[in-house]
Order: sequence, then C-alpha cells, then structure tokens
Amino acid sequence: MLKKDIGPVTVMGFARYRIKGGVDAAEFVAAARVWQQEFLAAQPGIAMHCLLGNLKGEFADAILAIDPEAFGAMAQAHARAPSSAALMEMLDPDSIRLTQNLLLGGPKQLPDEFSCVEFGTFNPKDMATFSEDKMMDASDRIENAYLPRFGEAKSHFMGRVDETTYSEIAFVETSGAAREICNGYLNDADCLPLLEMFDPQTVDLDFWHVLA
Repeated sequence: MLKKDIGPVTVMGFARYRIKGGVDAAEFVAAARVWQQEFLAAQPGIAMHCLLGNLKGEFADAILAIDPEAFGAMAQAHARAPSSAALMEMLDPDSIRLTQNLLLGGPKQLPDEFSCVEFGTFNPKDMATFSEDKMMDASDRIENAYLPRFGEAKSHFMGRVDETTYSEIAFVETSGAAREICNGYLNDADCLPLLEMFDPQTVDLDFWHVLA
C-alpha cells in the first residue's frame, strides 16, 4: 500500500478489471507493486493507492488524490510510464471499468487500519425528489448512529461519479466485518433513509481485500 502524508483528499479513482488468461496472479501483484512504487509514489498529489482483490478473482485499484487536477495529471502520465505498460499488458482490456469519485462533504483524511474496501455505486430512485444534501444528511446519520457500533469501521465516504450516479465507500478492518456491517443496513432504522434513495436495480456493490 502507498500512503503519503500530503494532506486531505477530495477524489478517489476506482478501477476494476480481470487479468488475461494465462497471467499468473502472483506475478501480476508483483508488477502492480512495482508500478505503485516506481510510478504512483512519484506523482504529485497522489496520497494513497491500494491494489485490491475480490472473491470473484477480479482486481481493482483505489487511488486517493488531493484534488481532481492531481488525479487527472496522474492519469495522463500513466500512459507514458514503462511500469504502466508492463502492467497494462497483463490486463483484459475489455474488463476494465473506471470511475472517478468526487468525495462529498469536504476534504477527507486518509483511512487507516483497514484491510477491506467496500465500494458501491447507485442511481437515485427519483431524481425529482433527490438532492445531495438529503443524501449527505442520511449518510451523516449512518456515520453518527450506526457505524460507531462497529469498532472495525474505519472510514466512510460518499462520492459523485456523474450527474446521476453516486458511490458509497467504506474502509473496514476485515472483509467479514464489512459484509456484516453492510448486511445490517437492511434492518436498521438509521440506515433506511439512505437505502430508500437508491434504485435497487442500479446498485453495483462488492467487497475488496488489500493485496498491495
């Protein structure tokens, strides 16, 4: 994991993908670590990177940046870096899905002491009645009334992907705890206001464990 103490962050990039058939997963993780150390560590404004994996055999990158400009500059430089080329050669290009999440509610401190990232996107059920202020009020209720019951919950962010897509991001001590906390939303009065804003048909959610 890459972490740099350069101040709070406002953007999280999340890219998920599969590796090509025949590529050894351990060799891919090693190549990703080289990319992390040789390329990302040198990029101005990039505060954190985690290589992640899920139980479906997929991989993901979570990259936290101090602002959109730093994230954009990193994305442009990525295409020219030798370690990037070596890494991209291992990926199935048709499987790559990338989102840039503008973190709502002001700059965030880097999460700490976690091994799992829960990442989910959704569209509001009714754009006519939805507002970001209402969503953030519902998120605050979860952060103040629900998450403190779980010592494993470390950080919780809401993000905007585009005009109609939002994200919920949680950093949790373990994958098992993350799943328990998430499943608890369904039967908890403090979580229902946020859930009721989602169109359930649009929810795309998974749990990712830290690999590097």
